[in-house]
Amino acid sequence: MAIFGGLDLHFNYQNTKMNKVRLIYTGLLLLTATICSLAQPIKYEIRPDGTFDINGSSVSLTNCYPAIDNSSLKPLKIVITARGSSKTIQYVLLDGIFELNFSYLENALVINPSLKGMKTKIGFVSVLREAQTMGVQKLYRTATQIMGQGGMHDWPTDKTDLSRYGPLTGLVPESGSTLVISTRDYTKYNAFTNVFPTNRHGGNKLIEVCVATEQLPVAKLPAIYFTENESAFQAMQREASSVAQFMQVKNDKKQTYHWCSWYYSYYYLTEKMLSGYLTEFNALTPRVPIQTVQIDAGYHPHVGDWLEPSEKFPNGVEPSIKEIIANNYKAGIWIGPYMIGNRSKTYLAHPDWILRTNDGKPVINMAMYGEGRLWGAMDEEIYTLDTSNPAVMEHMRTVFRTFRKMGITFFKTDFMLYGAVDSHKVKRHTPGKTSIEYQREFFDMIRQEIGPESFWLGCIAPYASMLGYVDGMRISADISPNWQGGKSMFDESKGAQHINNVWWQNDPDAIILREKYNDMTDEEARSMILWIGMLGGMINTSDLFHEIPAERTALFRFLEPSETKLTATFPFIDKAEKLDVLVKKYPSRKSAAILFTNRTDEAVTATYTLKQLTGISEGTCFNWSEKGSEILGKKSDITLTINPHESKLIYVAPDGNSPKGMNLGGKQ
Repeated sequence: MAIFGGLDLHFNYQNTKMNKVRLIYTGLLLLTATICSLAQPIKYEIRPDGTFDINGSSVSLTNCYPAIDNSSLKPLKIVITARGSSKTIQYVLLDGIFELNFSYLENALVINPSLKGMKTKIGFVSVLREAQTMGVQKLYRTATQIMGQGGMHDWPTDKTDLSRYGPLTGLVPESGSTLVISTRDYTKYNAFTNVFPTNRHGGNKLIEVCVATEQLPVAKLPAIYFTENESAFQAMQREASSVAQFMQVKNDKKQTYHWCSWYYSYYYLTEKMLSGYLTEFNALTPRVPIQTVQIDAGYHPHVGDWLEPSEKFPNGVEPSIKEIIANNYKAGIWIGPYMIGNRSKTYLAHPDWILRTNDGKPVINMAMYGEGRLWGAMDEEIYTLDTSNPAVMEHMRTVFRTFRKMGITFFKTDFMLYGAVDSHKVKRHTPGKTSIEYQREFFDMIRQEIGPESFWLGCIAPYASMLGYVDGMRISADISPNWQGGKSMFDESKGAQHINNVWWQNDPDAIILREKYNDMTDEEARSMILWIGMLGGMINTSDLFHEIPAERTALFRFLEPSETKLTATFPFIDKAEKLDVLVKKYPSRKSAAILFTNRTDEAVTATYTLKQLTGISEGTCFNWSEKGSEILGKKSDITLTINPHESKLIYVAPDGNSPKGMNLGGKQ
């Protein structure tokens, strides 16, 4: 029987042979917990058989039940205790206790899972397994890494390519409040949400919330949080802010505006070429006000030999770094900290420094046995450094310390996913920790050596483990100079905007400014450029300012950020609109910019009210560009026709003042 006020409800399952106990007892009360239904709209119900429901305002999860390594629990006994608004389920197992504690923190329902006395090795712990969702129309996905298909998606039917969800998953109803499932603690474990294809589960939309324990001893697991908001975007952004607060994200760097060598020079960049570029950049009047000049991959003879001179940089990179600084730019460098080539001096001297599989074979991340080789080097294989080895940590500490002593204050660390290997899959020099723990120890060291003032950009990186370390994060595939080559940039920047300037500055990749060696029309290029400028994240290019047309240079100047980071929103992210609409507000002027982009292959005509876009009921509208503004008159709604791949930028001012004297970044 159920007894409230701290007493126990016991239910004996010692003789059951059921794989998953889901008995329904007519007449037994559901244990329903709420703290003032108005203040806590998310409720939970616990049944005597250990199943439970989570009920939001519009979305519910029913028949929730925990599992270990994809097998539902087979408890000997279930003990349910109630203390005020907090309740606990104990699943007494043959070799230990699985416990779920339900409580509230502010407006979040929190489930704290823990294991007691478990001696068997466990790879995955599911707080709820194959729970049925009710009222869900779409999924709002936070990606786990670059090209992670973030954003709004239909529920998968046959394929499971969207099955592993990252730090936040939004369950979006047709109307009403979005329910967000999240973990906030990424200091030790990876946690994710699986969604199961409907065609394989009788049309039901089933989910699983899971923690990867990597077959290591485990006790307390990260809590699972359930929050909601009527706006899908705000629901995700607010929970992302809670994650950032928990992970002590600083996010205190100015919005970056820089030049990177990769997308024009690639790995062909030489010391002489860079020197020539700097001379030409400085000859422009006025000079393009970029903050940083960053040397990308190719300065090294082999990956792993970061401090060795090469044919392209025969004196090493230090003279070039000094030259960058002497020209009044900050200096940046690319590095792949986990990477080491099989022909590098470092590997040949220390073959014991690499990560190996359990059978002793090297973990090979890239194999290039034919004609093509990475960045023109001779290496046939690229391995991963084992950072659990103190000698490896000391070696990489020396590398970063040396770079910092050269004067480098911008670090682009690439292929960071190489460190995200579950510990039970590899042999480490010093075993006993999860992959995230090893990663974060490595990241601690990097941040110590580069200093808190340096800007750190993560690339091809695991999002969760880098929270609290990096200032910027690449979110999309490498951009290429054609319209289709920007698809990943458009999709991923839209899908990750809720974490932009919350976890870090999103990096949608370099802007293609040049006209030559570019398959885009002028309007296509302009659409990409304005889109990246509107987002409020990182802004960079690899094109040569002295070789591109003056109009494109003026357009890049138009994007220069202000001292205050301004993050755009997508007002229709959960709706099927033919146009993509981005809105950026300027608080000091109480005005807004609206970018309408037509990514389709047909002309689109659409009408929007200013109120639904900006919150401004009526205002004076202007066509806006780097050339100035053209008044359209006082309006309460906007009707426009946009050709395929084109964009229109509209400025809205309630006071009637034009944007004269201000650029897209808000710089006065």
